[in-house]
Amino acid sequence: MLEFFIAALVVGIAPGPDNLFVLTQSATHGARAGFCVILGLCTGILVQTGLLVAGVSALIAASPTAFFVMQCLGAAYLLYLAYKSFQVRAGTVVDGHAKGAETSLPGRKLYLRGVIMNLTNPKAVLFLLSFIPPAVKMDRPIHPSLQIALLGLEFIAATLIVFGSVAILAGAVKKFLLNSPKANRNLNWFSGVVFVLLAFALFLV
Repeated sequence: MLEFFIAALVVGIAPGPDNLFVLTQSATHGARAGFCVILGLCTGILVQTGLLVAGVSALIAASPTAFFVMQCLGAAYLLYLAYKSFQVRAGTVVDGHAKGAETSLPGRKLYLRGVIMNLTNPKAVLFLLSFIPPAVKMDRPIHPSLQIALLGLEFIAATLIVFGSVAILAGAVKKFLLNSPKANRNLNWFSGVVFVLLAFALFLV
C-alpha cells in the first residue's frame, strides 16, 4: 500500500478546500489552532471511511437531493465562518487586541470546525469514492472492507503529515505578525474571503 500512501501525500499537497482551511485557521489563530482543525478533519475522514465501508457514501453520491442538501449545509457553514472572520476585522483594536469579536478560539471549537468542514463537504464524499475503492485489491486475502478501512487510516496519516506541516509554517507567520494588529485584521479578512470562495466552490462539481 506504499503507492497509495505516496498518492495520498501528493493529494494533500495539492491546493484544496481542506488545506486552505488549515492554512487560514493556522495563520489567523496559530499552529495549535491548526492542529486542532486537522484533528477534526481527520475525524471527519474516519467517519467518511466508515460510511464508505457501509455503502452510505455511494447512496449519497447517487442521490441528487442528498448531495444538494450537503452542498447547502456546507456552504451555509462556510459563510457563517466568513461572517465571524469579517466580524473580527470590523472590531476595534485596543492595546494591540481586536475587541468586539473573538480573537482566539478554544481547541474544542476549532476541532468541531474541522469535523463539520469535512462532513458537510459533498466533494469529500466524491473524492473518497473515486480515490479509495480503486486501490482495493480483490486478489488479496484481506477482506475488501478491511482494506478500505486500512486505506482510510493511511490517508489520515498522510493528511496529518502534510497538513501538520502547513499548520507549523502558517503558525510561524502568525507568530511573526503577533504584534501587528493591522496584519492580524488583514489575515481575518483573507480568511473570510477564502471561506466565501470555498462556499461557492462547493456548487462547482
